[in-house]
Amino acid sequence: MLAFLLLPVLTCGFFICYYSLPHFYKLHRYEGQQLYLKSAWLGVQCLFYALLVVAILNNVVPPTMFCVPVDLYSLVLALVKGIVPKESNASELTWLFLIAVTMHGIAFIRVWVTNWAMSQFQKKEGVDPKIKLMSDVLSDSPLDSELLYSYINDKSVLISLSNRKVYVGQVVSMGEPNESEGMDQEISILPHISGYRDKDNLTVNFTTQYQSIDTKVEIKVTLRQELIESVTRFDFDVYEQFLKRKNEYIEKPKRVPFSKR
Repeated sequence: MLAFLLLPVLTCGFFICYYSLPHFYKLHRYEGQQLYLKSAWLGVQCLFYALLVVAILNNVVPPTMFCVPVDLYSLVLALVKGIVPKESNASELTWLFLIAVTMHGIAFIRVWVTNWAMSQFQKKEGVDPKIKLMSDVLSDSPLDSELLYSYINDKSVLISLSNRKVYVGQVVSMGEPNESEGMDQEISILPHISGYRDKDNLTVNFTTQYQSIDTKVEIKVTLRQELIESVTRFDFDVYEQFLKRKNEYIEKPKRVPFSKR
């Protein structure tokens, strides 16, 4: 009979993975057996607490309260006996049913409390909790960290694509995660300028200035991350200094000392 608890364990675990934001933002990292093990681990936690709750209620709650019967075990047992005539099997099924229902209730409460705590964090700190979750998930990738930096701080970054196209702009969206992909598979940027890299020396040549375009429509560019080769923070003042130094070097290149080993 205990084998019938395997299904509630997996369903409760997957319910937490799918509807609890901290787990959902990492759900794309688990595939196949890893997803089963993650769901099973969370479901086992629900099973442990469900056993405690059922045991406590069975020993503490009286059969009646204010002349109202509250003995759920006897009520469910009477219904099960109509289906399973054997006394021992009916008793086991009753306990399994009560434990399974309690497990799903605990899973629902856990998800609700987690998401409620995140909403309270947003009200107290004034910070979208999704940004913190994104920061935790993307912290292991330097490229993702640079994109997230631009998204959070409204700073400009220079994005180089595999087709030698170059954009300078602010990341305004990093997408939403799903069951199989993370939130950064596609990004949207608010471009300031764009251009290309020279095919020979890979120097950047800007050709389009979007800020000079007089339009009421906000121009956005959506990019697949698989096309992004590099991301670097971009500052217009620093870029002008580099241009000045580049022109000085072209006009009068400086000698670089060479030492033999």
